[in-house]
Amino acid sequence: MKVTAHLGAISWSMADKLMYVGYGFVQFLQIAALPKEVYGVFTLLVALNTWIMMVSDGSALAGVIQFGVDVEDRPRTNMLAMIIHTLVVMGSSGLMFLLSEPLTDLFRVREFTLVAQWLPLYCLLTLPRMFCLKILYRDMRMRDLFIADAVWFGVRTSMTILAISNGQLKTFEDILLIDLAGMAASSLVAVLMTRKDLVFSRLGKMNLRTYLGYGLPLAAATALNAAPRLLDVYVIAAFFDVGVVGVYNPAKNLYRIFEQGFDAVTTLMYPAAVRMHAQHRTQDLQTLVTKAVSFTLVPIIVIVAILELGASNLIITFLKPEYAAAVGHFDVLTLSALIMPFGLLGSIILATGQSASILKYSAAGVISSFAVLFLVGYSGQAHLIGLGLVANTLVVSILYTAHVQRDLHLPLSAFSRVLPDARNMLRRFRGGAS
Repeated sequence: MKVTAHLGAISWSMADKLMYVGYGFVQFLQIAALPKEVYGVFTLLVALNTWIMMVSDGSALAGVIQFGVDVEDRPRTNMLAMIIHTLVVMGSSGLMFLLSEPLTDLFRVREFTLVAQWLPLYCLLTLPRMFCLKILYRDMRMRDLFIADAVWFGVRTSMTILAISNGQLKTFEDILLIDLAGMAASSLVAVLMTRKDLVFSRLGKMNLRTYLGYGLPLAAATALNAAPRLLDVYVIAAFFDVGVVGVYNPAKNLYRIFEQGFDAVTTLMYPAAVRMHAQHRTQDLQTLVTKAVSFTLVPIIVIVAILELGASNLIITFLKPEYAAAVGHFDVLTLSALIMPFGLLGSIILATGQSASILKYSAAGVISSFAVLFLVGYSGQAHLIGLGLVANTLVVSILYTAHVQRDLHLPLSAFSRVLPDARNMLRRFRGGAS
């Protein structure tokens, strides 16, 4: 796979992920205006909405890419995806709403009642955006993806600045209104951009059993894999309080810079890997794996070293003193970034249709993550709560790497190709400059 052939998609994808980074600074403005308890409750709502969408992505939306290779069968695939997507999203949020009281007692988080009250509306506004974005990913329309996200971030940024300037960003309802408006606007734009692709039909070769046979194990795996990254805040709130969640979340927001960077790589890897596997291009798959890991590993090592040596202390300049502990949380979380390049290999396993293996590895990761998190909770060491996420990333990445090495017959030394590739890139850069 020649990187130069995909420079346009890569550029738009990276620009899109940079917006996520930029909006992180807008979130700092929100945090500075809100009490940590209010921001903690808002974090619980966003985390649960995101988790539900990720579960639906596995059970329903991943098939849009996996089975969308067959152009003639896309209307049937779209129909199955939309039905399952709607059932998962609205069914889950509706169930949370109906069971809010017993779940509040189970989680030991009294604020969950407020979360459950607003969750169905939040999910309803997110539903069309997620479906349409998957179509954009399938067709590698990264420019359109950028536009949809630009509306999402732009509306929220404008409303945040306006609310702060007018002194109207103080309550949970204030911050919620900003998010709901941004989500609604982005969903509308995404629907308009994909309107010609929103074709649905009951006729086609794709059957429900095949679709669910791929999607259900993947949904379970996604639910497990996303739980340590999103639902850890519920464990933290139960052991400590929503104030600790409010302090921890700014650290997680910054840590998502790493996640967004790797998501951008995965966005490009997965569709390419699906095509390579379908065409039995094993050698190209091997090249894709080694280049993806090696080219991300070295920069990550450098960045983490700089942060751990003190650069992360700059965080506190953007926050109120009550959020000072966020620096320590961020330092713990960045340790997992060193392992994340090997987590990219999950997209290779998915591309080969082995979603059951992803489920197995994700189960191991979530068990290790929550075991560590519960130990931290019972010990009362709030500054170590990020270790749960570190444990999950470590276990899952090790299992992914072992699986792909076994399937593609790759030695560990193959990942060292970054050295000659980097030298070649440097030579071309010098040649162009001269």
